[in-house]
Amino acid sequence: MPSIAPPATGAGSLMAQCLYYLPRLMFLNTRYAPQTHWGDVAMVLRSFPEGSGDVGTPEFWAAWQAGWIAQGERYAAQAARSTTAAGRIRAERGASVSYHWSEFMDFGDRRRKLRLRGEVREHFLRSLDGAGLDLAHGEVRLDGGLQAPYWLIRPPARGAGDGPVPCVLMSNGLDSMTEVEVLALAEPYLERGIAALLFEAPGQGIQVGQTPLLLELETVVAELVEVLRREPGIAADRLAFFGISFGGYFTLRIAQRLGSLFRCLVNLSGGPRVAPFDGLPRRLKDDFRFVLACGEPVDMQARFDALELDPADRPGAPVLSVHGDRDDIFPLAGMRELDRAWGERHRLVVHEGEAHICPNLVNLWSTDAADWVADRLGQA
Repeated sequence: MPSIAPPATGAGSLMAQCLYYLPRLMFLNTRYAPQTHWGDVAMVLRSFPEGSGDVGTPEFWAAWQAGWIAQGERYAAQAARSTTAAGRIRAERGASVSYHWSEFMDFGDRRRKLRLRGEVREHFLRSLDGAGLDLAHGEVRLDGGLQAPYWLIRPPARGAGDGPVPCVLMSNGLDSMTEVEVLALAEPYLERGIAALLFEAPGQGIQVGQTPLLLELETVVAELVEVLRREPGIAADRLAFFGISFGGYFTLRIAQRLGSLFRCLVNLSGGPRVAPFDGLPRRLKDDFRFVLACGEPVDMQARFDALELDPADRPGAPVLSVHGDRDDIFPLAGMRELDRAWGERHRLVVHEGEAHICPNLVNLWSTDAADWVADRLGQA
């Protein structure tokens, strides 16, 4: 493949090493969510010490983290010296997303990851002052003293007398953050007049690695639906659910267990079973260990086996699944089996040549999915 790096970056070979991650870094054009720019990536890679350019080594990821922390500090300093609200908001978003990329592949130091995720949230919350985002925060309390915070975001007003609006509940993946990737994916729904409920079950978002991921996500989702039923201006009979990556697995699980609560559900790259643990790349193994077991030495294949969904258990509402044929986390074969079993209740869209989450087509599939949901929620 020819190099796509601009010649002035001084990091051409490094940029080639990062081709897989670039679509993830430059996720979507957003109005509210923190966003990375091409120059941010070039600045970080230009800071790499000599000999740290192999993406498969710890030295690469140490340099990666240091570079993104430095970029976050630049933006934080810019926010502090900005003389306008608009400048401060943009700089705070730059700081927030930079701190996220500093930690998203860091599974070796729980305290460091929590500290950096705290920076992501702190700078994001600062960016909301004057941003015009209609956001309300709450939490649901679970058994065992656990809590699940949520953020209800209402779409921009479309005029008096519009009546209650539908809402989509949106689930994180293993290493995403609510205020970065998930908010970016929520914006197409807000643009269509659909409210978005972003939430963090135990083990998601800022709680990742602090407690094992709650696999029985349906217990949280059922409580969140009750919250929406009490919420003025929300049409609780017009709900949808969206999940990306491991959140896509949760979408399928929710469709089986709570599908009747929703008009439709969207699964982006989840599947009924995870690929064998021993065959996963090293960093994915680290990711799963960190999220599912907080880094403790456990039988991860047994954890994977316990996750498997039975395709014979049909969904309670229509499900749209988007998948890449090169997905190495949730193999396509499992999705094809589920598609056959679910019949007319399931629509499977497969993108050839795409890996997990179809990263090069984010703008396309996110638009198609939002349109599909809007049609079913009566917001076309």
